[in-house]
Amino acid sequence: RGFLLFAAEAHAQAVRVHRDPRAGRRSRTRALALARRCQGARTPALAGLVLGELTARQRQVVALAAAGLSNREIAERLTLSVRTVGNHLYSAYTRLGTGDR
Repeated sequence: RGFLLFAAEAHAQAVRVHRDPRAGRRSRTRALALARRCQGARTPALAGLVLGELTARQRQVVALAAAGLSNREIAERLTLSVRTVGNHLYSAYTRLGTGDR
């Protein structure tokens, strides 16, 4: 598992330095594929890469949840239904490979 995580981190870092967009996408795809095999382990570069997969709204909702707001408070702040907040969190957790807050 350690070698996979090391390889995933290397590909995640390579995404930032590629000048060719296609090469960057290939490194991103490889990094994410390797990261999935690491059972949720994260490094700084991988965390940034995975957060980039979230939609803008998912990032908003996750940031408010991380700040300690309840789903109801997030819904009120963003003018969403509580169910929509829950759906955004569920989708974000699925993409991030986490179970919950």
